Amino acid sequence: MRAVAVAIAAFGAFIANAAVVRADDVPETTPDVLERARPEYDARGIRMGSFFLYPSLTAGGGYTDNVFNEPDGVGDYFYSLAPELKLQSAWSRHELSLSAGAKSFWFGEQGSEDRTDWNLGAAARIDIVRGTDIKFDAALAQLHEPRGTDLTGGLAVGDPAEPTEYARSHLGAEIGHTFNRVRISLGGGLTGFDYDDTPRVLPAVPAAFNNDDRDRTVTDFFAKLSVKASEDTAIFLRGRIDDHDFDALVDDDGFNRDSSGVGLDGGIEFRMTHVLVGEVFAGYTLRSFDDAAFADANEFAFGAGLKWFPSMLTTVRLDAARGVEDTSITAASSFVSTRGEVGIDHEILRNFILSGRLGYENAEYLGVGRDDDILHGSLSGRYLINNSFHFDAGWEYIDRSSTALPFEYSTGQFQFSLTGKM
Repeated sequence: MRAVAVAIAAFGAFIANAAVVRADDVPETTPDVLERARPEYDARGIRMGSFFLYPSLTAGGGYTDNVFNEPDGVGDYFYSLAPELKLQSAWSRHELSLSAGAKSFWFGEQGSEDRTDWNLGAAARIDIVRGTDIKFDAALAQLHEPRGTDLTGGLAVGDPAEPTEYARSHLGAEIGHTFNRVRISLGGGLTGFDYDDTPRVLPAVPAAFNNDDRDRTVTDFFAKLSVKASEDTAIFLRGRIDDHDFDALVDDDGFNRDSSGVGLDGGIEFRMTHVLVGEVFAGYTLRSFDDAAFADANEFAFGAGLKWFPSMLTTVRLDAARGVEDTSITAASSFVSTRGEVGIDHEILRNFILSGRLGYENAEYLGVGRDDDILHGSLSGRYLINNSFHFDAGWEYIDRSSTALPFEYSTGQFQFSLTGKM
């Protein structure tokens, strides 16, 4: 804890003595409580030619009452440290942003849960001519899977000795062209997952869980046609194809998990700037599997991502989706995820924002009769101190019920953090 305090103090002193300048252009005013510009509290950035650099360091701690996410919870305190760098272009045309970050956790008693995640990201937009642009994005991350996702336990012999570590990489591109009231978009992506084997609590044979059969590459392509019905509303039709290619020819249970999918959906986009923005859609998805033991998944699909602004002080968010997801659960081909979340952000004061989230997910595992219901919620607040610091504190709760009893658990977690920024 003393090391964390020293790091905060050192970074604060660096901020206080650094030469900084404000960006030339003030971001466009938005009714979104979390995203709107607050010049008296926002990080000013360091001018680097035609770029602005935004460094930050977040230090905090908290308490969780169920470290291993299992039916019988074990509580523990934790501390965290998260440095981050963002580089943003300030060009009149085109756009480029780069990011790098890491987050480390240290636990008071359960040292097996100590971990560090890191990520690198890049996004670019090239404005070819008026109405035509190309977007690129790339990401690389080393992450840890939450306890209870694929493996349960953590204390008994043979249990996973630590969270499962994995790497995620992504490359994506999209080209869009607008003429009159019509916009056509084409794009695709390549996403890779590489899981490390998970050590087991010894003595156990074998000494680790084999996760090689979870490694896979997902390739997807889409085409989208949007037609403006009015100045603020557009109707769209979208089609996609994808391919899930697992590195292992068969998994440890003898199943070939390779699959391919097609989907078609249509919906409405809203751009009523100070009232409602986002989209809702519905459609159909079909996923076929290379292994004859797995039946095709033909499912109704939908999604929504909306922001409603009842006033300039309040933002209401709605996110929902239904689709077919990969799984490594024995004898299950996949699972159908149906999820939704409602969130509210309210500006109590100019420098104090209160946020709440409530969500639900149902995971129906095809072929094995397993069904999970997950309820989650959170309440948090952000206090903006000045251009250099802000303070966050919050509580979150997860309750998971499942027909597979070892995966049932509930957990509550309180955490707080102080962020120094430039």
